[in-house]
Amino acid sequence: MKVAVVFVLALGLHSIDAFLKVQNNALYYNNDKVFLSGANIAWYNYGWDFGSGAYSNVKTNYQQALDEISQAGGNSIRVWVHIDGQWSPKFDSEGYATGSDTDSLISDLGELLDYAEQKNVFVILCLWNLAVAPTKMLPLYTDDAKLQSYLEKVLKPMAAGLKDKKALAAWDIINEPIGSLTQGLTDSNPCYDTNNLINSGADWTNVHLKPKDVLKFINLHADAIKSADPKALVTVGESSELTATTICEKCRDMYSDSCLVGAGGKALGTIDFYQLHSYTWNGAFSTSSPFKNAAAAFKSDKPIVVGEFATCCSELQDSAKNYQYLYNSGFSGALSWQYNEGGNCADPKSVIDQGMSAIKDYTYNGNVHVTL
Repeated sequence: MKVAVVFVLALGLHSIDAFLKVQNNALYYNNDKVFLSGANIAWYNYGWDFGSGAYSNVKTNYQQALDEISQAGGNSIRVWVHIDGQWSPKFDSEGYATGSDTDSLISDLGELLDYAEQKNVFVILCLWNLAVAPTKMLPLYTDDAKLQSYLEKVLKPMAAGLKDKKALAAWDIINEPIGSLTQGLTDSNPCYDTNNLINSGADWTNVHLKPKDVLKFINLHADAIKSADPKALVTVGESSELTATTICEKCRDMYSDSCLVGAGGKALGTIDFYQLHSYTWNGAFSTSSPFKNAAAAFKSDKPIVVGEFATCCSELQDSAKNYQYLYNSGFSGALSWQYNEGGNCADPKSVIDQGMSAIKDYTYNGNVHVTL
């Protein structure tokens, strides 16, 4: 009987280790430190890739990309799910999530994750986007009842339905919240004060969301995910060090545990690693960019993944050296933009492949080759 209990306990420990986790301020898989090396595949049909069978229209594209990324030595992709709510999730006429497409979302995403596992590639699922003005889902930021309808009928079932997928690396709640954050708000709580964003280019979508609403949104999402899957990792992909770090005088870490829990009240609703995006402006990186500072300079108590960058929008336009720099500088990942070659600052696949191939055998700052 004792032997049987020990075996079951050992099996349970192994199953937990067989998922990406944070340990010693780094990312680990199967007790080995890992470095996420890969690319964004943000969409093929913007906002229409998953749910209600939509994946069948783009499955070949995603599978070919996974084949090529794996062959180049990459181990990670970042994929966008709902984006702005055009197609998923389904809402009723009053703006409440119905949950009618939840099973299909689980099926579509599960199929992607299963294929990624075969190719030994992690997947970060990015739910929403604030770099472009949102459409149907905008009320979720300010209407608690509508947000709860999504959390209960869509997100929690998705997190529960996908929790056993080894390729599921993390949930990315929102892409680039700063794009819709109001500038110049004065608040006694520094988490909600945005005077540091004046003349920063923030709120380029002119949506004018309040920081407290966005932080509450993130907090409740993270709590819902972790309630359904306690081992799940959560992040937010932010385009500016101004809102996600303390590295510069004007920088404020809005995504700290205290800011997120203070906004939404959920102790579980925190992020597990930071994700910074970095592109040049007028040919130069900001002085606070990850490409100007090693990871240690950010003095973060959590891992930092560089979740978007592009060789064509970098100072050193050499893909291999960019990937090598991020690996050697103590970051936990490098995901180039983007493998469908679409949009501004999008590198050709051949360029991204060069970068991934340059570090595919590296191990000293984390294994790039993983077996899922």
